[in-house]
Amino acid sequence: ELVQGETLADRLQRGPIPVSEALPMAKQIVEALEAAHEKGIVHRDLKPGNVMVLRDGGIKVLDFGLAKVHEGHSAGLSNSPTMMSASMPGSILGTAAYMAPEQAKGLNADSRSDLFSFGCILFEMLTGRRAFDGDTASEIIASVIKTEPDLDLLPAIVNRAVRKLLQRCLEKNPKNRW
Repeated sequence: ELVQGETLADRLQRGPIPVSEALPMAKQIVEALEAAHEKGIVHRDLKPGNVMVLRDGGIKVLDFGLAKVHEGHSAGLSNSPTMMSASMPGSILGTAAYMAPEQAKGLNADSRSDLFSFGCILFEMLTGRRAFDGDTASEIIASVIKTEPDLDLLPAIVNRAVRKLLQRCLEKNPKNRW
């Protein structure tokens, strides 16, 4: 499929996205994740570069190259060249600034890991800054594991419910995420 538009990463280079635009975009991202998760697929590399903003304002989540298909959900997907059915224990897959702490530790990723990545993206959409940063991949991974994003950077217009959503998505312990 030819998807025309710009990546969310390209859009974010121009700065934060107004709340009135960011929230409908975020809703489409989580709807795409929900559709994948219902089929037993975990993206494992959700980041702005893998989200396309279409010319009509729609959103497409792309690049399931690191995706993982859960046991019992692989029917019809086993021949896909862009999916991995499993990864080696202890291996780290994903993009450091958007991976969940469990991924950064080389532990198993599940749908809650994608929700953490979504929280990182929403934070960046609203603030224009990454939730977790550093000069090297190791520093970024350490930040993901040890630090909390500064929610005070969110625009004042962001309501309490969105702040709570971000807090819940960015929980270090996956049991505390949805």
